[in-house]
Amino acid sequence: MKATVLHIIESLVIGGAEVLLTESLKDISNEYRHVVVYMREPATLLPEVKADKIYCLNYSGKYSLLKCVYRLRKILKDENVRLIHAHHYWPTIVARLAKPKNIKLISTVHGLLSKDAFQSNRLSLYLEQLTYSKKSHLVFVSEAVAHDYKKYVSVGPECSVCYNFVKDDFYLPEYAGQGKVDQKTFRLVAVGTLKVAKNHAFLLEAFELLKQEEIYLDIIGEGPLRDELQRAITNKGLTKVKLQGEHQKIYELLQLYDGFILASTHEGFGIAMVEAMAIGLPCILSDIEAHREVTANNELFFDLSSPANCAKQILKLKNNAELRYKLSLSGKTRAQEFKKEVYLHKIEALYRQYLS
Repeated sequence: MKATVLHIIESLVIGGAEVLLTESLKDISNEYRHVVVYMREPATLLPEVKADKIYCLNYSGKYSLLKCVYRLRKILKDENVRLIHAHHYWPTIVARLAKPKNIKLISTVHGLLSKDAFQSNRLSLYLEQLTYSKKSHLVFVSEAVAHDYKKYVSVGPECSVCYNFVKDDFYLPEYAGQGKVDQKTFRLVAVGTLKVAKNHAFLLEAFELLKQEEIYLDIIGEGPLRDELQRAITNKGLTKVKLQGEHQKIYELLQLYDGFILASTHEGFGIAMVEAMAIGLPCILSDIEAHREVTANNELFFDLSSPANCAKQILKLKNNAELRYKLSLSGKTRAQEFKKEVYLHKIEALYRQYLS
């Protein structure tokens, strides 16, 4: 009889961790049964989930947390689960509270919890410290995430770094960037949810300094800051900056641009950045630890305290064809390390370790 692995995540909305889970399940070893549990709606990716069983805990707020724990406990028993793989903070907490001692737990930390949870809510830190067990295994999506977590929680030996992956489509030759064609204009693209951490407002300040240049920026994504950003674009007279909304097949779009730009204040990994690297776009990035690590320092970086420095790096890339070619090649080479097959090899090895 196959051992059952239960995967628990907060929702199935389109996001880095959610796409990673749904894509990995499509090609993961069939030597195990796979059960997927998501805590709440939305479930945009539900039709793409490949699993033997799928459950929703119907989480509706902090007062329903204990109900979710009891529901998960029943699922664990009914499905005869032997291993849990949890993604994100709250699914990990629920899994820790629900599981009996004989079920092993792997938890993937996808972002900087200091920024996403601990600093804004000290209770979340205390709850993490209280429920964490050194017998469980923590998977960090980058060394940057590991460094951040270990500042707050004393971690046992059962931990590892396993980089996220990007979809195979981004490596297909038909979607490879063709290099700059139009010598008069320079087109940049930024991809990410329109939220504070992505720091799009900073990019607008930088582009305000480039009004006289034939440099264009398309911002791909949706989010709570859309109206605010659109007002800022209008007020600043940034006619070459456009909010383009969501796009489901980013790999078809990226090849139309000359470069990728990202001004995040913090990242755990930076999937959108690696997608651009895989396509072959040279990147201009905020100088943060995760960007340096994941790119192996092979891109252009700017100081987050200086929009002028960002504008300078944009002009540097625009005016240097040799640099663009060099960064394109080094980015594509580095992106080979973030393929799905590499991720699955590491994760399946962990599963075998705890199920043997």
